Amino acid sequence: MVYSTLFSRRTGLVILHPLLITFILLSSYPIIHSIPTPFWFIILASFILASIFLLVQAWLPEKVFFYIVFLVDIPLVGFMIHYSGGVESIFPLLYILLIIITSLYLYKTGAYTVSVIAVVFFLGLLFYEMHETSATMQYVMYRFYIFGLLFLFTGILSGAWSERYQRRTEEAVILRLTTEEILKNLPSGIITIDSSGAIIYTNIPEGQIRSKVHLYIAKFLRARHIKRSIELEIGKRHFVLSCARIQSSNAGLAILQDITAIRKLEEKLRVSKQTRLLAELGGSLAHEIRNPLSSIRGSLEVIRDSEKDADSLHFVNMALDETIRLNEIVTDFLNFAQFVPLKKNRLRISEVINEAFIDALPRAEAKKIMIKREGDDFFILGDLNKLKAGLLNILSNACEATSEGKTVRIRTFSSKRKGIVEIQDTGKGISKRALEKIFEPFFTTKKGGIGLGLAIAKNIIEAHEGSIKVDSEMRRGTTFKVTMPLA
Repeated sequence: MVYSTLFSRRTGLVILHPLLITFILLSSYPIIHSIPTPFWFIILASFILASIFLLVQAWLPEKVFFYIVFLVDIPLVGFMIHYSGGVESIFPLLYILLIIITSLYLYKTGAYTVSVIAVVFFLGLLFYEMHETSATMQYVMYRFYIFGLLFLFTGILSGAWSERYQRRTEEAVILRLTTEEILKNLPSGIITIDSSGAIIYTNIPEGQIRSKVHLYIAKFLRARHIKRSIELEIGKRHFVLSCARIQSSNAGLAILQDITAIRKLEEKLRVSKQTRLLAELGGSLAHEIRNPLSSIRGSLEVIRDSEKDADSLHFVNMALDETIRLNEIVTDFLNFAQFVPLKKNRLRISEVINEAFIDALPRAEAKKIMIKREGDDFFILGDLNKLKAGLLNILSNACEATSEGKTVRIRTFSSKRKGIVEIQDTGKGISKRALEKIFEPFFTTKKGGIGLGLAIAKNIIEAHEGSIKVDSEMRRGTTFKVTMPLA
């Protein structure tokens, strides 16, 4: 961008030179008079010089290039003066034009330099012209005095003006760049429109969001009853749009703020509060249910031991199985209700995995599933029983998801002061929709499940200042990644 801008400035100046010289020379004589032959040579020379400048401009720094162009113009104007009347020529005024143009490109320094060189060159030219004319020394010096002062005053004035212009230009560029950088890096979207609805400025990328914001601010600018602030939901993102009329209501300004993270946090807090209340209620109910359930189970065991009738024993055993199942559900509720580890000790991760492995082994053997372990051992700080229960829930799910004869892998390693346990199955995988809810209480895809296993595991891991993530691919399997701080 910078190079193209410099290139266009140089090219414009070079192309303008021969055209301007041609116009001045040809228009200085009435059309009924013939143009002097030297003028055609000067015009030809200006075009040749322009061609040379166009060829070499890419290899010269901008400042050097402009100095060469303007310094070459000084003798070129001298030839025009010489062949148009010498001492009596009006073309010395072209030096004033040259000094002004120089100040636009080279500012104060360039204007001073060219004006001084023009004065010196013009003095030498006048002395040369004295031999070609009958003008007196007094007249020649008078001409030099008038034009010399004009050249110097023009250089001083145009230099001062160009310096102020340069300073204002630099300040404007800095302000524009600073403003653009600020607006581009603002976390909020900004859009301004004129009275016709056309966009003056925006940092909102083109798309559905910009279209909706543009439409609303255009309506707001035209209608007084439109709300100044609204909440937009676009896709899965939430925004607050605030509008204002500016420039005496001839333009509109809208600021768009993304509040998706705030809404997610609010939803997370709401779910967390409801989950905690549910857990507390479930824990209280579980305590109340466990005692009578134990009595029922004990009574059924007495009846089973004393009953001889086979038909009656069948129903008694069925009732006992249901009490065992109810007891497991009550235990899950109690585990879900207990967010904080009971006691923390320095543990080897291999101890925790061994405990979970022993409890999961019968289920794996029943399905003829292999459980393979690999990786490094590391120390963590935690409650052995709680961590065992959390990993067991994940491992049990992996065993249930894995087909008969397949393998469940447990991999342990440490990275950046974190201990990591990966449990990978080779099941059918979990759909994207189910992945979003997999750790929510009472969400389950298993027939007969109550959906507390993974919620319990998540609570236990987070109570140990850890985290749990899941990655699944349909028909390829699922990997649970448990991360905890090293002891």
